[in-house]
Amino acid sequence: MRTLCVGGGPAGLYTAIALKRQDPGRPVTVWERNPPGVTHGWGVVFWDDLLDEMHRTDPVSARAVHRAAVVWDGQAVQVGRRTPVFLGGSGYAIGRHRLLEVLGDRARALGVDVRPSTDAPDDTLGPEQRPDQPDALVVAADGAGSAVRRRYPDAFGTRIEPGRNRYLWLGTPAPFSTFTFGFVDTGSGWIWCHAYQFDDATSTFIVEAPPATWTALGFDRLDTAACLDTLREVFDPVLHGAPLHTGTATGPSAPWQTFRRVTNERWHHGRIALVGDAAHTTHFAIGSGTRLALGDAIALADAVRDVERADQLPAALASYDARRQREVRPWQDEATRSTAWFEDPVARLEQGDDLRLGWSLWQRRSAAPGWRWYLHRATQHAPLRRVRTSAGAVRRQVRAQRRALPVPMRPPRPTTPPDVPVPPPPVRAGVGSTSRSTPGSEP
Repeated sequence: MRTLCVGGGPAGLYTAIALKRQDPGRPVTVWERNPPGVTHGWGVVFWDDLLDEMHRTDPVSARAVHRAAVVWDGQAVQVGRRTPVFLGGSGYAIGRHRLLEVLGDRARALGVDVRPSTDAPDDTLGPEQRPDQPDALVVAADGAGSAVRRRYPDAFGTRIEPGRNRYLWLGTPAPFSTFTFGFVDTGSGWIWCHAYQFDDATSTFIVEAPPATWTALGFDRLDTAACLDTLREVFDPVLHGAPLHTGTATGPSAPWQTFRRVTNERWHHGRIALVGDAAHTTHFAIGSGTRLALGDAIALADAVRDVERADQLPAALASYDARRQREVRPWQDEATRSTAWFEDPVARLEQGDDLRLGWSLWQRRSAAPGWRWYLHRATQHAPLRRVRTSAGAVRRQVRAQRRALPVPMRPPRPTTPPDVPVPPPPVRAGVGSTSRSTPGSEP
């Protein structure tokens, strides 16, 4: 069955990779409106569970992503210039440009027709089959503002809820080998950052500000250069003089955004399937957007694996929809709780108890058992923190060794008589059903 992917981000490219791995003869086209190398954002984070699932789907791309990523070990909560409070956890980060390069190269090597700087032809995106495309699956992987999804808002049941805080996605040469949450009382209100390194020379630096602070500091009227100068001064306790960059040409105003929570009652309509941010968004505070996008791609490929005729496609897409919504819903719930924490942290910040603040941040997604409080306290002592970090490194090494083992070959696609319907594939554990290990949780 021919597949048309709209959007060349991680979700679109990995859908193409997963489908080509299942059936090398399947024609797959990916349209991406941006030129090669042009994307939004800096680095993205992920964990071993994603690498495990990628390895089962396509070991080549899993190894390439692993090689290109860096490890961030532990988390730190720093209020002003006070002594940081350390949390557990560890994970990986990779530059978004580099991730797209790895996935794009792999897709092309498998025979995917990747077309950058090209909008999908308007007449290919309807929900119904056409005579010239009798068995075409359309994958809407074109992001939170999906143009494909916007064509049929009632069919998908789309709901978009704007967030409260303003945020700015920046980069910096300051090294953040520890995932750092930095909070600063500016005198005009609190402001904070989420920072982590994603290659040898660059870190992601996300600034988040409540509306009152954002306005009081003049960010609603400062040009980009003045905005970055102000932020560099405000965040000197963690930047130590390092500059900040937007990644785009300096314009009349900095590209501040408000987070949009996108949900859809249905992730399929006719022959169209939604994946990634087109289907759902999760707040950057839990760092799971890329992981969930690739999980969608894998689940969709599983669902349509045995589809050979157009009349089998609706049942397969319904199976994908039900499975993936069930798997993603807990992540969305946790993201909602995490968003609520960051939209109202002032009372906790003004208590002046940084150890309790860190513990509260750790538990923002779900309550932790009581014994973790004692582990949290112990982590503040450098020798015990090193033991905890070493244990995390051993776990990563063990999982990497498991991934070095050969992946069992999947059985060939069965040949099915034309008049015998193919049942939906069985649900198997995917990325969304694995144990969580995001900022604020233990691997």
